[in-house]
Amino acid sequence: MDMRDLSKFCSLTKEQQDWVYSLWKAALDDRSTPIRKRREIRTLTEEERETFFSALNKLKNDTTIKPNKFDTLALIHSNRTLCSAHRGSNFLGWHRVYLLLFETAIREQDNSVTLPYWDSVLDNQNITDSRDTVIFTDKFLGNGDGIVDSGPFKHWIDINNCPLQRKVSRIDHTELPSPDIINMIENDIKVRHVADVIDHLGKAEQLLTIEGQHNLPHEWVGGTMDILNSSARDPTFILHHAFIDYVWEKFRQKQERLGENPEYYPSLGKTSETDKYNLTAFHNATNVMACFPWMMNKDGYRSDYVGILYEYEDSPKCPDCGKSKYITCNDKLNRCIGIVPTESEEENSSPWNFIIGRIPGMLTSLLESSVFSVSASSRSLLELEFHDLRLKPPFCNKHMESR
Repeated sequence: MDMRDLSKFCSLTKEQQDWVYSLWKAALDDRSTPIRKRREIRTLTEEERETFFSALNKLKNDTTIKPNKFDTLALIHSNRTLCSAHRGSNFLGWHRVYLLLFETAIREQDNSVTLPYWDSVLDNQNITDSRDTVIFTDKFLGNGDGIVDSGPFKHWIDINNCPLQRKVSRIDHTELPSPDIINMIENDIKVRHVADVIDHLGKAEQLLTIEGQHNLPHEWVGGTMDILNSSARDPTFILHHAFIDYVWEKFRQKQERLGENPEYYPSLGKTSETDKYNLTAFHNATNVMACFPWMMNKDGYRSDYVGILYEYEDSPKCPDCGKSKYITCNDKLNRCIGIVPTESEEENSSPWNFIIGRIPGMLTSLLESSVFSVSASSRSLLELEFHDLRLKPPFCNKHMESR
C-alpha cells in the first residue's frame, strides 16, 4: 500500500506515519489461541501487572522512532484529529483502532502482555472517598496529587518536557462513571441504537452517552488527562479507554441479541446553534479516518476485532469480584467496589507494604499558573468545537503547538 501524506489529518512525520501503518498490519496478524483477554487491571497477578508496566516503560524508552514510540502514539491524539475523534459517531470506532495500535506496540515490547482496563465504576461508590482508590498508588499507576513522582511512571516527561501530572478529584463535584448509566447502556433494551449512546445532542443528553460517561474520568484524574491535546500522554488514558471500549462491546453484544446491526454507522456529529458549530462533517461514514488513512470512519464499527484479535473478560461481579484483594463485594450497594487493602492484609499476601496517603494539593500554584497555546490554525478548531470539553491550559510552561 502506498501511504498517503497524513499532513492534513495528523501531527506525524513521514517516519512516524510509516511506523503506525506497520503497527496496523502487525495488529491484524497478531492472533493467538486462545484469544487474548483484556481484564480489569486489579484482577491481574502482581507479576502480570509489573510485566505490563515494564512493557510500557520499554515503549517509552524505545527511541527507534523519534522522539520515542509511546510519545509518537500519544501525539496522534492531538490537534485537528480531535475534531473527528470526539463528539460524534466516530468517537467509538476511532478509539477502538487507536487502542489496538497502542496494544500492538506494547506487545512488540513483550508479547505476553495484553492491555488491561480500568473499570472506574468500581471506584464510584459512597462508602469511602473515591480518591482512596488503589489505582493511584505506587502499586498501580503512581500518585495522583501533582507531578507523578512514584509508581511505575514516575518522572515521565513528554515531548514538550512537561512532567506527567494528575490532580485526582480536585473538584468536589467531579464524579466517576455512574453504575446505573453504564448498566443502562449495557443492558437496557430500550437503548439499542448507536444514536442513543453517542454524544451528538445537547448537554442534558450528553451524560447518558458512552462519550459523556467517558468524559468524567478525564476530569476526575485531572492534570495531563484533563487536556484533550495531552491526555494520551498519561498511561491512565489507555486503561480508561479500554474500559470505554469494553462498555461499547457490551452494547454491541446487546444489539446483536436484539437483532440490530452493530456495524451500522450513522453519520452523526455534535451541533450547537448557540456556539455555532457543527461537527457532522468530521463524522461522515466514508471520511478517511483521521491519522489512519487506510480506513474510513465506518471501518471502526466492523466486527473483525473483538472476538478475533482480542476479547474482554467481564468486569468483576459479586460475590467473588474477580478474586482480587483490591476489590470487594459490598452488600449495601450490591456490587463490587474498589478497596485499598490494609497494611496487615498486604503483608499477608505480599512481601511489600502498601504505601498510601499523599499530600493533597501538591504544587497547586504550579498547576494553576501556567499557559497553553496552540498554533493559530489549530486554535480556532479546538476552541470552537471543544471549549466545553475541559480543554484547559496544561500545567507546564512549554507550548503544545501543532506541527
